[in-house]
Amino acid sequence: MTRTTTTATTLRPVPAAAGPRTGRALVVIGDEVPDWVLRWCTRIAREVRHRPVPGRPAEPVSTERVRAIADIAAGAARRGNPVLALPSQPQARSTPPRVVAAVRQLPDDAPALTDAAACAGHMGADLVVAHGLPVSLGERSIGLDAAVQDAARLLDAAVAAAVESEPGLAVRAWLARVRPHELVGEQLDADLLVLGGPRLGRSGPLGLVARSALFHAPCPVLLIPRPPRPA
Repeated sequence: MTRTTTTATTLRPVPAAAGPRTGRALVVIGDEVPDWVLRWCTRIAREVRHRPVPGRPAEPVSTERVRAIADIAAGAARRGNPVLALPSQPQARSTPPRVVAAVRQLPDDAPALTDAAACAGHMGADLVVAHGLPVSLGERSIGLDAAVQDAARLLDAAVAAAVESEPGLAVRAWLARVRPHELVGEQLDADLLVLGGPRLGRSGPLGLVARSALFHAPCPVLLIPRPPRPA
């Protein structure tokens, strides 16, 4: 088996004179760092670290290649660094740009929501705040009404937070009747998917939803580390 060695390249955008906040380095896994990423990171004075895609170029969607990307993403995110994984074969979209932020709960996903809104602003895109409610909660399931109401409250709060963080941004909610890991699969219609990643400092592989996104989402995936659980 041929081993491919990858090296990290550090890109240091010029810090903005004033910005909403600073953050840890953004690790970009892919062939080329998009311009909107450099604009976003310059605005918030965030360092960009570029990691070439591991594996053989002749096998851009091989399982081994995606697993290597997942390992890089897990390691970076657990050190508190957001990770942007770029697809080797992105799908073209004919509709206006769209960023999808998949939220599970607040306040854990608040950082991901804030970054999703900022990215949408730099991409000139609309933002869709999405939450998956499994189809196993059928129309006659006990607790269905409560689950739908909880999901609606979560989405209302998430939309309000996104609008507050990026005034003027077009934001809408999407309650999808699918499992969370199905929400981020091949059928996702987006130019960027943003979701919460591993908790800071926690060991082990990525969770099911993050892995599903890296393996199956047809667009770039931005993983934002979740805060550690309260002691």
